[in-house]
Amino acid sequence: MYYSLFLFKKVIKSKLFVISIVILITACLALNLRNQNDQTLANNAKNQMQFDTQQIKRSAPDKSKDSQENIALTKDDRQMNYQIHKLAVAQKWRRAYHAQIKYNNWQLKAESNGKVIDRSVVNFLMSEVYRCQYLLKHNLPEQSRTSPTKGITFSIFIDHIISSILIPLLLIFNFGLLYTKRYGNGVDKERLIPISNTSSLFQNLSIGYAISLLLIIGTIGLSFVLSSSFAGVGSWKYPIAYYSPKMPFNIYVSQGSLIVPILVLRILSTCFVVTFVYLISVVTKQLLPAILISIITLIGSNLVTPYLKILAKSGQFLPTSYFNGVNVVSGQLAHQTRNIQFNYIHGVETLVIWIIFIIIASYAILIFRQHYYNVPKKS
Repeated sequence: MYYSLFLFKKVIKSKLFVISIVILITACLALNLRNQNDQTLANNAKNQMQFDTQQIKRSAPDKSKDSQENIALTKDDRQMNYQIHKLAVAQKWRRAYHAQIKYNNWQLKAESNGKVIDRSVVNFLMSEVYRCQYLLKHNLPEQSRTSPTKGITFSIFIDHIISSILIPLLLIFNFGLLYTKRYGNGVDKERLIPISNTSSLFQNLSIGYAISLLLIIGTIGLSFVLSSSFAGVGSWKYPIAYYSPKMPFNIYVSQGSLIVPILVLRILSTCFVVTFVYLISVVTKQLLPAILISIITLIGSNLVTPYLKILAKSGQFLPTSYFNGVNVVSGQLAHQTRNIQFNYIHGVETLVIWIIFIIIASYAILIFRQHYYNVPKKS
């Protein structure tokens, strides 16, 4: 118990831990300020009107029939976006959604009548139609699809943005420092105190888990409080994109239905990072190698999984594939890799199995070293 308290104080009093807190607070605040009015219905409509006006001015000198027809279509486009912008600014959401759906269907018709059909554009427009229909059905005020600002939605956004790189990176540095400090000149200082290998392993990992989870909960809580104070709490029913393997475009479901699975993956992946850093620290006994190996293995494999064919096909067995809980639970990772095995259930199983395996491996190394040091040396 006293040793656990010692480890706890060691972490929270370190300058690195304080820097980590400052980085997370700055990231939450900066992202919330950046998201204000970014990619909203009103802002998108305004940008489209400006683009249409420029197109009309460029085409005006050309008096040909085709040019005049294009100008007429562009004016229609500008008028529809003017209506959307006007309704969105006035927060007449139901009418704004009807206008946006009408505009998207008009674009879909124009795209379908073209000589070359761009499926990515069609899929995007279909997705936007579903989004507006969902918002209309539940009578919810709109916020940015890609840059939300309200409490609940922004907290999910924060987890999505920082979960793959920033959180694991901070955990690697903090616990790499903690777990390698026990070794001085390659000698395990814990051998000088009356503590068993089992107790040492348990206390080191339990403190690591506790502090890392407090860090995660604090980050999510801070992002929720900051965004709620600026833009309101939001709604559990607000739509979040869901990538179905049966459809080429994403549909929308209630964000509240995905929060618990996202949190479970966040907790398990955080525990895995701590466990892995502990193992590497025990093996290397040095800070720099422990940090470098952890960064390359954990963050590196996580970043390349969607883009390397071999990892895209078999990466469901890698625990690092589940660091971004939002990507996994929403089906985005499965959609990117065309591998439906990237899912919540498989993620939980993979993370739990790897955590148990690494704990056993760490314990085996500690036992082996104890046996080695206890064997009488021949003179």
